[in-house]
Amino acid sequence: MAAAGSRVNELASQLYDACADQFDADHSFYQQDLLSLGIIPGDDLPLLLQCTQSLVNQKLFRLLETQNKRLVWRLVAREDAEKLQTLKGDESLVFGVIHSSGRSGVWIRNIQSRTNLHKSILDRCLKTLEGKNYIKTVHNVKHPTKKMYMLAGLAPSEDVTGGAWFTDGVLDANFINSVAGYIEYTVSRKSWYEVPADRGRGAKRIKTETGKTDVMTEPAEKTFLPYPASYAGYPTVDAITRAVNESGITPVQLGSESVVQLLQMLCFDRKLVALNNGTQYKSLKNPEIVKGYQTRKPVLEGEEPQSSVNLGKNGMTESPCGPCPSFRLCTPGGAISPETCEYFDPWFEKVLGF
Repeated sequence: MAAAGSRVNELASQLYDACADQFDADHSFYQQDLLSLGIIPGDDLPLLLQCTQSLVNQKLFRLLETQNKRLVWRLVAREDAEKLQTLKGDESLVFGVIHSSGRSGVWIRNIQSRTNLHKSILDRCLKTLEGKNYIKTVHNVKHPTKKMYMLAGLAPSEDVTGGAWFTDGVLDANFINSVAGYIEYTVSRKSWYEVPADRGRGAKRIKTETGKTDVMTEPAEKTFLPYPASYAGYPTVDAITRAVNESGITPVQLGSESVVQLLQMLCFDRKLVALNNGTQYKSLKNPEIVKGYQTRKPVLEGEEPQSSVNLGKNGMTESPCGPCPSFRLCTPGGAISPETCEYFDPWFEKVLGF
Protein backbone atom coordinates (compact mmCIF):
# COMPACT_ATOMS: atom_id res chain seq x y z
CA MET A 1 0.00 0.00 0.00
CA ALA A 2 2.87 2.34 0.85
CA ALA A 3 4.52 1.45 -2.45
CA ALA A 4 1.34 2.41 -4.31
CA GLY A 5 1.21 5.75 -2.50
CA SER A 6 4.86 6.36 -3.28
CA ARG A 7 4.21 5.65 -6.97
CA VAL A 8 1.27 8.07 -7.02
CA ASN A 9 3.38 10.80 -5.41
CA GLU A 10 6.19 10.22 -7.90
CA LEU A 11 3.85 10.36 -10.91
CA ALA A 12 2.10 13.41 -9.43
CA SER A 13 5.44 15.21 -9.11
CA GLN A 14 6.33 14.35 -12.74
CA LEU A 15 2.88 15.49 -13.87
CA TYR A 16 3.27 18.83 -12.12
CA ASP A 17 6.74 19.46 -13.58
CA ALA A 18 5.51 18.60 -17.10
CA CYS A 19 2.55 20.99 -16.75
CA ALA A 20 4.82 23.78 -15.52
CA ASP A 21 7.27 23.26 -18.40
CA GLN A 22 4.82 22.92 -21.30
CA PHE A 23 1.92 25.23 -20.38
CA ASP A 24 1.36 28.79 -19.23
CA ALA A 25 0.77 29.47 -15.55
CA ASP A 26 -2.89 30.42 -16.15
CA HIS A 27 -3.71 27.42 -18.36
CA SER A 28 -6.76 25.34 -17.42
CA PHE A 29 -6.14 21.58 -17.67
CA TYR A 30 -8.73 19.05 -18.78
CA GLN A 31 -8.24 15.30 -18.37
CA GLN A 32 -7.16 14.95 -21.98
CA ASP A 33 -4.49 17.67 -21.54
CA LEU A 34 -2.96 15.76 -18.63
CA LEU A 35 -3.13 12.39 -20.38
CA SER A 36 -1.47 13.83 -23.51
CA LEU A 37 1.69 14.56 -21.49
CA GLY A 38 2.49 10.84 -21.47
CA ILE A 39 3.17 10.70 -17.72
CA ILE A 40 0.30 8.38 -16.75
CA PRO A 41 1.08 4.86 -18.05
CA GLY A 42 -1.59 3.38 -20.31
CA ASP A 43 -3.74 6.52 -19.91
CA ASP A 44 -5.05 4.99 -16.68
CA LEU A 45 -7.87 7.39 -15.72
CA PRO A 46 -8.25 6.21 -12.08
CA LEU A 47 -4.48 6.62 -11.61
CA LEU A 48 -4.67 10.10 -13.14
CA LEU A 49 -7.40 11.11 -10.69
CA GLN A 50 -5.28 9.83 -7.78
CA CYS A 51 -2.37 11.96 -8.98
CA THR A 52 -4.47 15.09 -9.42
CA GLN A 53 -6.07 14.59 -6.00
CA SER A 54 -2.59 14.30 -4.50
CA LEU A 55 -1.61 17.59 -6.14
CA VAL A 56 -4.83 19.22 -4.90
CA ASN A 57 -4.09 18.05 -1.36
CA GLN A 58 -0.60 19.55 -1.64
CA LYS A 59 -2.15 22.83 -2.87
CA LEU A 60 -0.20 22.49 -6.16
CA PHE A 61 -3.40 22.09 -8.19
CA ARG A 62 -6.63 24.01 -7.84
CA LEU A 63 -9.87 22.33 -8.90
CA LEU A 64 -12.29 24.64 -10.72
CA GLU A 65 -15.61 24.32 -12.48
CA THR A 66 -16.19 25.91 -15.89
CA GLN A 67 -19.38 27.61 -17.03
CA ASN A 68 -20.48 24.43 -18.82
CA LYS A 69 -20.12 22.45 -15.54
CA ARG A 70 -16.85 20.76 -16.54
CA LEU A 71 -14.09 20.23 -13.99
CA VAL A 72 -10.64 21.62 -14.75
CA TRP A 73 -7.38 22.00 -12.84
CA ARG A 74 -5.15 25.02 -12.68
CA LEU A 75 -1.50 25.14 -11.72
CA VAL A 76 -0.37 26.77 -8.46
CA ALA A 77 3.24 27.89 -8.06
CA ARG A 78 5.21 25.97 -5.43
CA GLU A 79 5.88 29.11 -3.39
CA ASP A 80 2.14 29.91 -3.36
CA ALA A 81 1.34 26.32 -2.44
CA GLU A 82 3.69 26.57 0.55
CA LYS A 83 1.83 29.69 1.67
CA LEU A 84 -1.53 27.94 1.32
CA GLN A 85 -0.34 25.02 3.44
CA THR A 86 0.38 27.38 6.36
CA LEU A 87 -3.01 29.12 6.24
CA LYS A 88 -6.17 28.31 8.13
CA GLY A 89 -9.39 27.34 6.36
CA ASP A 90 -10.92 30.81 5.92
CA GLU A 91 -7.57 32.39 5.11
CA SER A 92 -6.84 29.70 2.53
CA LEU A 93 -10.26 30.30 0.95
CA VAL A 94 -9.67 34.05 0.66
CA PHE A 95 -6.13 33.57 -0.63
CA GLY A 96 -7.42 31.16 -3.30
CA VAL A 97 -9.93 33.72 -4.60
CA ILE A 98 -7.27 36.45 -4.76
CA HIS A 99 -4.81 34.06 -6.38
CA SER A 100 -7.30 33.19 -9.14
CA SER A 101 -7.68 36.87 -10.10
CA GLY A 102 -4.07 37.04 -11.32
CA ARG A 103 -2.72 40.48 -12.28
CA SER A 104 -6.21 41.98 -12.59
CA GLY A 105 -6.94 41.93 -8.86
CA VAL A 106 -10.32 41.31 -7.26
CA TRP A 107 -12.77 43.68 -5.59
CA ILE A 108 -13.39 43.08 -1.87
CA ARG A 109 -17.13 42.65 -2.48
CA ASN A 110 -16.42 39.95 -5.05
CA ILE A 111 -14.24 38.16 -2.50
CA GLN A 112 -17.09 38.27 -0.02
CA SER A 113 -19.67 37.00 -2.52
CA ARG A 114 -17.43 34.11 -3.63
CA THR A 115 -16.42 33.01 -0.12
CA ASN A 116 -19.74 33.73 1.70
CA LEU A 117 -17.74 34.89 4.70
CA HIS A 118 -19.02 37.42 7.22
CA LYS A 119 -17.48 40.86 6.79
CA SER A 120 -15.69 40.74 10.14
CA ILE A 121 -14.16 37.34 9.32
CA LEU A 122 -13.19 38.50 5.83
CA ASP A 123 -11.54 41.65 7.21
CA ARG A 124 -9.58 39.55 9.71
CA CYS A 125 -8.38 37.19 6.96
CA LEU A 126 -7.33 40.06 4.70
CA LYS A 127 -5.48 41.75 7.55
CA THR A 128 -3.64 38.51 8.34
CA LEU A 129 -2.71 37.91 4.69
CA GLU A 130 -1.47 41.47 4.32
CA GLY A 131 0.54 41.16 7.52
CA LYS A 132 2.27 38.06 6.13
CA ASN A 133 2.94 39.97 2.88
CA TYR A 134 0.95 37.42 0.88
CA ILE A 135 -1.42 39.97 -0.69
CA LYS A 136 -1.51 43.72 -1.29
CA THR A 137 -4.08 46.40 -2.04
CA VAL A 138 -4.14 47.96 -5.51
CA HIS A 139 -5.93 50.98 -6.95
CA ASN A 140 -7.73 50.61 -10.25
CA VAL A 141 -7.66 53.79 -12.36
CA LYS A 142 -11.09 52.91 -13.78
CA HIS A 143 -12.61 52.38 -10.31
CA PRO A 144 -10.53 54.49 -7.88
CA THR A 145 -13.04 54.16 -5.02
CA LYS A 146 -13.05 50.34 -5.04
CA LYS A 147 -10.66 48.51 -2.73
CA MET A 148 -9.02 45.68 -4.62
CA TYR A 149 -6.54 42.95 -3.70
CA MET A 150 -3.99 40.87 -5.57
CA LEU A 151 -0.96 38.70 -4.77
CA ALA A 152 1.98 40.64 -3.36
CA GLY A 153 4.48 39.22 -5.83
CA LEU A 154 2.56 40.24 -8.97
CA ALA A 155 2.71 43.50 -10.91
CA PRO A 156 -0.74 44.92 -11.76
CA SER A 157 -1.84 44.75 -15.38
CA GLU A 158 -2.15 47.89 -17.51
CA ASP A 159 -5.94 47.71 -17.17
CA VAL A 160 -5.45 48.30 -13.45
CA THR A 161 -2.64 50.86 -13.43
CA GLY A 162 -3.57 52.65 -16.67
CA GLY A 163 -0.24 51.79 -18.27
CA ALA A 164 2.90 53.86 -18.57
CA TRP A 165 1.02 57.17 -18.70
CA PHE A 166 -0.24 56.95 -15.11
CA THR A 167 1.81 57.58 -11.96
CA ASP A 168 0.24 56.36 -8.71
CA GLY A 169 -3.11 56.23 -10.47
CA VAL A 170 -2.87 59.83 -11.77
CA LEU A 171 -2.43 60.73 -15.42
CA ASP A 172 1.09 62.16 -15.89
CA ALA A 173 0.43 64.96 -18.41
CA ASN A 174 4.01 66.32 -18.38
CA PHE A 175 5.46 62.91 -19.18
CA ILE A 176 2.94 62.39 -21.98
CA ASN A 177 3.68 65.79 -23.53
CA SER A 178 7.45 65.29 -23.42
CA VAL A 179 7.31 61.86 -25.07
CA ALA A 180 4.71 63.02 -27.61
CA GLY A 181 6.90 66.00 -28.53
CA TYR A 182 9.91 63.77 -29.06
CA ILE A 183 7.87 61.41 -31.23
CA GLU A 184 6.54 64.24 -33.39
CA TYR A 185 10.02 65.67 -33.96
CA THR A 186 11.47 62.22 -34.70
CA VAL A 187 8.74 61.44 -37.23
CA SER A 188 9.10 64.91 -38.76
CA ARG A 189 12.80 64.34 -39.45
CA LYS A 190 11.88 61.20 -41.39
CA SER A 191 9.00 62.85 -43.26
CA TRP A 192 10.78 65.85 -44.86
CA TYR A 193 14.10 66.35 -46.58
CA GLU A 194 16.20 69.50 -46.43
CA VAL A 195 16.84 71.43 -49.65
CA PRO A 196 20.49 72.59 -49.89
CA ALA A 197 20.75 76.37 -49.46
CA ASP A 198 22.11 78.54 -52.28
CA ARG A 199 25.67 79.77 -51.77
CA GLY A 200 25.95 83.47 -51.11
CA ARG A 201 22.29 83.74 -50.18
CA GLY A 202 21.75 86.31 -47.48
CA ALA A 203 25.10 88.09 -48.13
CA LYS A 204 25.33 91.76 -47.23
CA ARG A 205 28.11 94.39 -47.12
CA ILE A 206 29.16 95.72 -43.72
CA LYS A 207 31.87 98.03 -42.46
CA THR A 208 34.60 96.66 -40.20
CA GLU A 209 36.35 98.47 -37.34
CA THR A 210 39.12 99.61 -39.74
CA GLY A 211 36.58 101.31 -41.99
CA LYS A 212 36.91 98.77 -44.79
CA THR A 213 33.91 97.18 -46.38
CA ASP A 214 33.52 93.46 -46.01
CA VAL A 215 30.94 90.93 -47.13
CA MET A 216 29.26 88.84 -44.45
CA THR A 217 27.05 85.92 -45.35
CA GLU A 218 24.12 85.31 -43.04
CA PRO A 219 23.00 81.74 -42.56
CA ALA A 220 20.18 81.00 -44.95
CA GLU A 221 16.84 79.80 -43.63
CA LYS A 222 16.49 76.04 -43.90
CA THR A 223 14.03 74.84 -46.50
CA PHE A 224 12.29 71.48 -46.28
CA LEU A 225 10.18 69.65 -48.82
CA PRO A 226 7.96 66.59 -48.32
CA TYR A 227 8.90 63.31 -49.91
CA PRO A 228 7.09 62.27 -53.11
CA ALA A 229 3.97 60.11 -53.00
CA SER A 230 5.96 56.98 -53.87
CA TYR A 231 8.21 57.34 -50.82
CA ALA A 232 8.03 54.30 -48.53
CA GLY A 233 10.62 55.15 -45.88
CA TYR A 234 8.32 56.67 -43.29
CA PRO A 235 9.03 55.41 -39.73
CA THR A 236 7.14 52.37 -38.48
CA VAL A 237 5.68 51.81 -35.02
CA ASP A 238 8.56 49.52 -34.09
CA ALA A 239 11.15 52.06 -35.25
CA ILE A 240 9.46 54.86 -33.29
CA THR A 241 9.23 52.67 -30.17
CA ARG A 242 12.89 51.75 -30.45
CA ALA A 243 13.89 55.42 -30.87
CA VAL A 244 11.91 56.47 -27.79
CA ASN A 245 13.41 53.73 -25.61
CA GLU A 246 16.94 54.48 -26.79
CA SER A 247 16.59 58.25 -26.30
CA GLY A 248 16.61 58.10 -22.49
CA ILE A 249 13.57 60.38 -22.32
CA THR A 250 11.55 57.77 -20.43
CA PRO A 251 12.68 55.99 -17.23
CA VAL A 252 10.79 52.82 -18.21
CA GLN A 253 10.79 50.76 -21.36
CA LEU A 254 7.66 51.57 -23.34
CA GLY A 255 5.87 48.91 -25.32
CA SER A 256 4.54 49.42 -28.81
CA GLU A 257 0.97 49.54 -27.43
CA SER A 258 1.77 52.60 -25.31
CA VAL A 259 3.53 54.31 -28.22
CA VAL A 260 0.56 53.63 -30.50
CA GLN A 261 -1.67 55.44 -28.01
CA LEU A 262 0.50 58.56 -28.34
CA LEU A 263 0.63 58.23 -32.13
CA GLN A 264 -3.16 58.11 -32.27
CA MET A 265 -3.33 61.18 -30.02
CA LEU A 266 -0.96 63.07 -32.34
CA CYS A 267 -3.11 62.06 -35.32
CA PHE A 268 -6.23 63.40 -33.58
CA ASP A 269 -4.33 66.65 -32.93
CA ARG A 270 -3.55 66.81 -36.68
CA LYS A 271 0.20 66.67 -36.12
CA LEU A 272 0.79 63.24 -37.68
CA VAL A 273 -0.89 61.16 -40.37
CA ALA A 274 -1.23 57.37 -40.18
CA LEU A 275 -0.22 55.43 -43.30
CA ASN A 276 -0.74 51.81 -44.36
CA ASN A 277 -3.40 51.08 -41.75
CA GLY A 278 -1.36 52.60 -38.92
CA THR A 279 1.90 50.76 -39.56
CA GLN A 280 3.75 53.95 -40.60
CA TYR A 281 3.41 57.64 -39.75
CA LYS A 282 4.43 60.95 -41.27
CA SER A 283 4.44 64.50 -39.94
CA LEU A 284 2.41 67.39 -41.32
CA LYS A 285 5.05 69.93 -40.25
CA ASN A 286 8.74 70.04 -41.09
CA PRO A 287 11.39 69.73 -38.35
CA GLU A 288 12.07 73.47 -38.12
CA ILE A 289 8.43 74.29 -37.45
CA VAL A 290 8.09 71.47 -34.93
CA LYS A 291 11.26 72.51 -33.14
CA GLY A 292 10.12 76.14 -33.20
CA TYR A 293 6.83 75.70 -31.40
CA GLN A 294 8.21 73.07 -29.02
CA THR A 295 10.96 75.42 -27.79
CA ARG A 296 8.58 78.37 -27.53
CA LYS A 297 7.86 79.35 -23.93
CA PRO A 298 4.31 78.67 -22.77
CA VAL A 299 2.02 81.68 -22.69
CA LEU A 300 1.43 82.87 -19.14
CA GLU A 301 -1.89 84.21 -17.97
CA GLY A 302 -2.35 87.79 -19.10
CA GLU A 303 0.37 87.64 -21.78
CA GLU A 304 -0.16 87.91 -25.50
CA PRO A 305 0.92 84.84 -27.52
CA GLN A 306 3.93 85.33 -29.80
CA SER A 307 3.32 85.58 -33.53
CA SER A 308 4.43 82.58 -35.53
CA VAL A 309 7.21 83.14 -38.04
CA ASN A 310 5.32 80.98 -40.52
CA LEU A 311 2.00 82.82 -40.11
CA GLY A 312 0.51 84.00 -43.36
CA LYS A 313 1.93 81.30 -45.63
CA ASN A 314 -1.46 79.66 -46.08
CA GLY A 315 -4.15 82.18 -45.32
CA MET A 316 -7.14 79.95 -46.07
CA THR A 317 -6.19 77.40 -43.42
CA GLU A 318 -4.65 79.81 -40.89
CA SER A 319 -7.20 82.59 -41.02
CA PRO A 320 -10.48 82.37 -39.09
CA CYS A 321 -12.34 82.19 -42.43
CA GLY A 322 -11.23 78.63 -43.27
CA PRO A 323 -12.73 76.75 -40.31
CA CYS A 324 -15.57 79.26 -39.76
CA PRO A 325 -18.95 77.47 -39.70
CA SER A 326 -20.66 80.63 -41.00
CA PHE A 327 -18.30 81.10 -43.96
CA ARG A 328 -21.04 80.67 -46.58
CA LEU A 329 -23.22 83.26 -44.87
CA CYS A 330 -20.41 85.84 -44.59
CA THR A 331 -20.88 88.71 -47.09
CA PRO A 332 -19.73 92.37 -47.08
CA GLY A 333 -22.41 94.54 -45.48
CA GLY A 334 -24.39 91.54 -44.25
CA ALA A 335 -25.32 90.44 -40.74
CA ILE A 336 -22.18 88.27 -40.79
CA SER A 337 -19.40 90.13 -42.59
CA PRO A 338 -15.60 90.63 -42.58
CA GLU A 339 -16.15 94.12 -41.20
CA THR A 340 -17.87 92.84 -38.07
CA CYS A 341 -15.70 89.69 -37.56
CA GLU A 342 -14.01 89.82 -34.16
CA TYR A 343 -11.45 87.18 -35.13
CA PHE A 344 -10.20 88.43 -38.51
CA ASP A 345 -8.54 91.72 -37.51
CA PRO A 346 -6.35 90.24 -34.70
CA TRP A 347 -5.14 87.51 -37.05
CA PHE A 348 -4.48 90.04 -39.83
CA GLU A 349 -2.43 92.23 -37.46
CA LYS A 350 -0.25 89.25 -36.47
CA VAL A 351 0.44 88.43 -40.12
CA LEU A 352 1.51 91.99 -40.94
CA GLY A 353 3.41 92.38 -37.68
CA PHE A 354 1.85 95.73 -36.69
